[in-house]
Amino acid sequence: MLDKVALKLTNEYGILHRNSVENKEKSDAIQVSDSFNPEKSENNEHKKWLVILYSAGDNNLYSYLFDDLDELETVGSDKNTHIVSVADQGKYGTKFKGAKVFYLTQDQEKGKINSPVLEDLGQVNMADHNFMGQKIGELMKKYPSTYVSVIISDHGAGWEGAVEDDSPSYKFMSLSEVKQALKKAVEIGGKKIDVLGWDACLMAMAEVGYGLKDVAKYMVASEQLEGADGWPYGTIFSSSLKDVIRVAQQMMLVNIDVEPKDFAAMIVKASQNFTHSIKTLSAVDLEKAQELANKTDELAKAILNNPDSFGKIKDALRRTEKFYGSFRDLGHFAKILQSIDINDEIKQKAIELEKTLNEYVVKEFHTDAHPNATGVSVEMPTYYGTSSSYKQTDFAKDTSWDEMLDKVLK
Repeated sequence: MLDKVALKLTNEYGILHRNSVENKEKSDAIQVSDSFNPEKSENNEHKKWLVILYSAGDNNLYSYLFDDLDELETVGSDKNTHIVSVADQGKYGTKFKGAKVFYLTQDQEKGKINSPVLEDLGQVNMADHNFMGQKIGELMKKYPSTYVSVIISDHGAGWEGAVEDDSPSYKFMSLSEVKQALKKAVEIGGKKIDVLGWDACLMAMAEVGYGLKDVAKYMVASEQLEGADGWPYGTIFSSSLKDVIRVAQQMMLVNIDVEPKDFAAMIVKASQNFTHSIKTLSAVDLEKAQELANKTDELAKAILNNPDSFGKIKDALRRTEKFYGSFRDLGHFAKILQSIDINDEIKQKAIELEKTLNEYVVKEFHTDAHPNATGVSVEMPTYYGTSSSYKQTDFAKDTSWDEMLDKVLK
């Protein structure tokens, strides 16, 4: 009969039980076995999901990222899921040094990774876009699957980039380099990434989603700074994502599909149990990123068309929910514009932007620390214009957002 735990969590996570009658008839007629022996199984056989953890720990996060990997190993791969990791502990690691590629199999021993080592890479630069793209692409090609999730775990800085590697010399990837890396991975792997997860700070930005819209379908990220244990990863990966994968495995064993939108939303929902580590998390549909950029551009142009409103716009910018530095919430800004006495053209474009944002954001959660968060942040300085480096982002090049900010804040 249908696994009661899987059914309970199917309802709890809000997953549509597709073809429920048909699936139940099938599940009633079979006995479910979740046994998986990697030594007897062809590890490169086609499965429903491939989860790749890109863990860049050659920096001050090394111990936290090892713990994340150790926790994820308690779930491990099964008959429906490949779980692999490119994990770098650099010169800092106490359990192992350098980088290794693991095929994660279920193991409950804490403090040690007992899963098979596919490659011992030694010292590498995880912040090199060619290396990242090559390794992720190779794994996508080697372990065929219906769906692919890539989780990048390290430091993040929104539109400025993500992934830091300290040795042999310091390197931090720009957003453009991240895009190059994932584009290469997709070319080698032969398909888009279905769910791109950022276990890194500040990556839930409109600029990030727009820049990566051609390499991934859904993205999960935080608007805010995270605790050192990442999402609920010691917390999300050790607890939240671990639990999400376990639930997904149970569902697939009884013929309940877990599609990319489901998987992304499940991560966000599960993270609500770990608010000590993260204050915001959102899943977004990157196939709607172009429309979001278009509506943001239209709002920016409407503001530029009405210079008499610049004073009120400046005040609205400063009232908008703030996360870090000049990163503020795009949806909250649109809401504020609708609530004040301002030009009708601007107000209408703000309404349209909010509507598009609601379609772009699949699921989001925030704590009382950020009561006005809506799931998407954007560069929003409040005293000076935008930087020359910001103007190099795809979002700034393709919209009038930066020009609007420069004019209003002049």
